[in-house]
Amino acid sequence: MEDERIIQLFFARDELALAELKQKYGEIFKRIALNITRSAPDAEEVLSDAYLGVWRTIPPQRPDPLLSYVAKIVRNLSCKKMRYNSAGIRRGNDLPLYELEECLPSSEGTEADFDAKELSRLINRFLSDLDKKTRIAFVRRYFYCDAVKDIASALRMRAHTLTVRLSRTREKLAEFLKKEGITI
Repeated sequence: MEDERIIQLFFARDELALAELKQKYGEIFKRIALNITRSAPDAEEVLSDAYLGVWRTIPPQRPDPLLSYVAKIVRNLSCKKMRYNSAGIRRGNDLPLYELEECLPSSEGTEADFDAKELSRLINRFLSDLDKKTRIAFVRRYFYCDAVKDIASALRMRAHTLTVRLSRTREKLAEFLKKEGITI
């Protein structure tokens, strides 16, 4: 079923909308939740909360594209669940989000010196200037939290080569953000 039709079902408050959304994109959402939470029960809880969130926000929202809209909800809820479970204890460098700490400003505290929407706009601008393979690798690693070996396999490259490419991309992102006035 087309995304627009699914959105129409949400606007009609037809529960078939959730079934169609799950059928079309459920595996992608599940992969995101599992990649971040690392726990099947936590991923299921996140997915339930995400579908409830989508039900509550459509309408009035009319997301385009639908996949990105719901994936962002799943990702944010997964990160929230991971933070709750770790209770402030760093789980190690196996989670890709920690790799970005070296190039992104902290969002904690009331005196954060950046605006999240502006940061998002800058990162999107940065990504648009990358070659396609690097952009795909970056998004899969840091948005979908895919494993390096899975991304490398999909892009037909060695895992080490991809790791080096991602490291250099993070360095370039840090430089780009510094030039734009965003401090770490």
